[in-house]
Amino acid sequence: MIRPLKTLETYRRLKRYRSIILTLLKYGFGDIVDRMDLHSLARRKRPRSITRRDAQTPTAQRFRLALSELGPTFVKLGQLLSTRPDILPENFIEELEKLQDEVPPFPYQEAEGIFREEFQKSPEEIFFSIEPKPVASGSIAQVHKAVLQDGTRVAVKIQRPGIIPVIQTDLGILMEIAALMERHIPELKWISPTELVRHFSNTIRRETDFVSELYAAEQFRRNFDDNPVMVIPRVYREYSSEKILVMDYIEGIKISDIEAISRSDLDRKILAKNGTSSILEEIFEHQFFHADPHPGNLFALEGNRIAAIDFGMIGYLDEKTTRILGKIFTAAVKKDVDGIIHNLDEMEILPEHINMMVFRFDLSGFIDRYYGSSISEVDLDEFIGDALRIVRNHQIVLPANLATVGRMLVLATGIARKLDPDFNMIEEVKPFARKLVTSQFDANRISREAAYLAEEYYGVFKFLPADIRTILNKLKKGETRITLHHQGIDRLIKEIDLSSNRISFALIVASLIVGSSLIIHMDKGPTFFGLPALGLGGYLVAGLLGLWLVISILRSGKI
Repeated sequence: MIRPLKTLETYRRLKRYRSIILTLLKYGFGDIVDRMDLHSLARRKRPRSITRRDAQTPTAQRFRLALSELGPTFVKLGQLLSTRPDILPENFIEELEKLQDEVPPFPYQEAEGIFREEFQKSPEEIFFSIEPKPVASGSIAQVHKAVLQDGTRVAVKIQRPGIIPVIQTDLGILMEIAALMERHIPELKWISPTELVRHFSNTIRRETDFVSELYAAEQFRRNFDDNPVMVIPRVYREYSSEKILVMDYIEGIKISDIEAISRSDLDRKILAKNGTSSILEEIFEHQFFHADPHPGNLFALEGNRIAAIDFGMIGYLDEKTTRILGKIFTAAVKKDVDGIIHNLDEMEILPEHINMMVFRFDLSGFIDRYYGSSISEVDLDEFIGDALRIVRNHQIVLPANLATVGRMLVLATGIARKLDPDFNMIEEVKPFARKLVTSQFDANRISREAAYLAEEYYGVFKFLPADIRTILNKLKKGETRITLHHQGIDRLIKEIDLSSNRISFALIVASLIVGSSLIIHMDKGPTFFGLPALGLGGYLVAGLLGLWLVISILRSGKI
């Protein structure tokens, strides 16, 4: 019974593989398929030649259309890539932001089946009422309005049936394609496709686990408990599971719907300030923030308050990263380029092949451009854009959360300026950045770091005598081994072997010529046309071997 199931699973996997490859070919990415040597799976010998339509359509747009056609997993991948301006140029980011996670809803009968599977009850037994028609439908879940028995209006998020196996299959294929890219497309190796897919896998698995989203929503609610302008909906554990999430229903206007906000009695300037201050608080104070910076996740409420929904994708800034960011800000204020480079190196994000002289020059030019400018003169979009261009030019891959933070700031600035054309994001960021910098000199932080270092060094010195004793005992017993790892010597050894073989070959040819000359000079043995046959044979063999040696040298291109 197991073997037929495995065969069926393999068939479905190959069928999906073929569908992905054919879609890539359809949108003019045959060269990539060709370099990864995947045409056998598509049953084609060579890539489809790009059509006139494809040639006129920008590559970024074709990439978005291909992802959209490939389904939910690839749409989510595109949305994640839209938060990575450190590895993708602006035109790709702009296109990927257009990806819509909207698909036709699944029947309400299937939703009822999921409730019975999770709670052994129908929705009508749990809620006072529930609307069969969903108010929103995405690739992973759809949302229904409902009313609890106590009259509370809630949103019920229900996972799309059968979506998990589809995602798991796609993730496996994506990881294999990423490995092939690293192996066969060297120019993409710097972005580490396998690491990208691994991060994406963790993200989408978390997004499909509604229990994780429940915990995240509760954490956000605690973080903003004392914030009068930020509203986080309450989640209801007793009605939630891995496939169902119930939370307060938010009645508001999407923050991106500027016309509707203008028609209301809301103050657009205050909304811009409240929204951005809440986002900055997430990043710089809580270090726990949305990793899906989409304007559709924010709503404007009465009293110029802001409500946030959808906590499936979240990001963190750990203590070390926050500390280093503070040091980078401090070094930038002092125009200390070497200090910035040192801290970037401490984050382990500088590639081994980076040209440090050029990088230092670019970094100095960047700081000089903005140093001394008044806050009102600095455009945050332009500032971040210039910084990211340096990052991309030097093939620096930022930690995913830092890249998301940068993208959040850019999107928040764009939304705020639509609400208030005179809005200055730098003015809003300034107090948070100042607090981040001054926190480096906070007595409590310094004492914590000192205590941590003392504990680390105490552990080192505590076990040092025992470690030295162990090393000495191994030296006495002759059990110590030193292993040397060489890099780049294999090629040298190969070249030496090749050269020595050619020298040996040349010596054999020379010996044959000298020996044959001696035989002919002695004029003994059987003759051929009056000359010793053995000597003539030696000349013939020497000539053939010599010709072979010359041809091999010419073919190698090294004379």
